[in-house]
Amino acid sequence: MKIALICSDRGPCPPVKGGAIQLLISRVAPLLAEEHDVTVYSITDPELDNREINQGVRYIRFPAARFFEQVCIHLEDQSYDIIQVFNRAGWIPMLRKISPKSKLVLSLHNLLNPKEKTASLREADQIITVSKFVAKDTARRFPEAGGKITPVYTGVDLKEYAPTWSDRGAKWRKKIREKYHIGKEDPVILFVGRLVPYKGCHRIVEAMPKIVKEIPRATLLVVGSRWYADNQKDYYWKHLQKKARSLKNRIVFTSYVPVDEIPKFFAASDLFVCASQWKEPLARVHYEAMAAGLPIITTRRGGNPEVIEQGKNGYIVDDYKQSKPFAKYAIKLLSRPRTMERMSLQNYRMVAKVYNFNRVAADWLTLYERLLSSTLLS
Repeated sequence: MKIALICSDRGPCPPVKGGAIQLLISRVAPLLAEEHDVTVYSITDPELDNREINQGVRYIRFPAARFFEQVCIHLEDQSYDIIQVFNRAGWIPMLRKISPKSKLVLSLHNLLNPKEKTASLREADQIITVSKFVAKDTARRFPEAGGKITPVYTGVDLKEYAPTWSDRGAKWRKKIREKYHIGKEDPVILFVGRLVPYKGCHRIVEAMPKIVKEIPRATLLVVGSRWYADNQKDYYWKHLQKKARSLKNRIVFTSYVPVDEIPKFFAASDLFVCASQWKEPLARVHYEAMAAGLPIITTRRGGNPEVIEQGKNGYIVDDYKQSKPFAKYAIKLLSRPRTMERMSLQNYRMVAKVYNFNRVAADWLTLYERLLSSTLLS
C-alpha cells in the first residue's frame, strides 16, 4: 500500500516546534512504514532537511508560503493508494482532481469552520475525527458527511513516558523537582498547554489559594508558553504572574518546553489538570497524563470528558468557569492517597490497552483496507 500523509501547514513534522498533529504523524508513520510505503509532506524548518528518510518514512518538505501548491505539483507525478490530509478540508477537492484514483481521508483534529464548503467533505472518501464530539458536530452541520465519519481516538507511545513508580520516572521526578526547587514530598499539580485564556490556566491559578489552605505544600507546575517554541510574555502571561504573586514559590512557571522533554514533567507530578474553557476537540494531554499514571481533573468541554469516567480515573468539572470546583477535586484527591493510586493504575492500564499509537496505526490501516476493498468490489 502506498500512503501519503499531508500534514497541516502550521508546523514542521517531526514536531521540532511542537504540535499535536505533527507529533501524531511522526509517531504513527513509522508503524505504517513497517509494511507499507509511507511519505509525509510537511513544511520546512531550519532544523530539518527538505528531504530525508527517517525510520522508513520518506519526508518531503516545502516552504510554508507555498506549501500546498508545491505538494500538488509533486503529487502530479505520484500514484498513492491513500492520501490522508490533516485538518485541511479545503484541500480535498484539488487533491481529487490531481489524484482521482486515490482514496482521500480527511483527519479532523478540530471543529470545521462553518464556512467550509460542502464539496470539501463530499469529495472525501473517509473522515476520521479525534473524538465523538467532533464526529457529531461535523455530521450535524454537514449532513452529507455523516455516513463516512469514524471517530478514532489518538494516544501516546508508552515507551516515551515513565510513571512515578518506575525507576526512570523516579529519576525524572528527582531531576525536575531539583531544577525548579520543588520539595521531593510536595504534592504537585500539573498544567501542560498553551498559555492562552481558552486553555484555562487562570482557573487553576485562582484555585491555588484554596488548595494551599488545605494542602499547604501543594505546588502548581505550569508547563507551556503562548505559542509553540515562543516564550513571548504577553498580557495573559502577565495576568497569570500577577495572580500567582501572592503564592510565592507555590506556583512554578517553566515557559516553553520541547516536546521530547514533556514526559519528565508528568513524572515529576502527582495530579494533572486540564482546565479547557473552550469546546476542546479532545486534548492529547489527557493521554500523556494517563501514560505517566496520573489522576486527571478535566472540564466538560468538547471531547475531553470522553476519556474520563467520573470517580474512576479522574473527575470532570461541570462549572468550568469557576475556580472552586478545581480546588474541591484537587483537595479531595491529594487528601486521599489510595484513591490517587487506584486512578493512577487505571489510567496507565487504559493507555497500555487502548490509547496508544500502535492501536491508532491499526485503526488507520483497517480503514484504508476497507476503502481499497470497496473499490475492488465496485
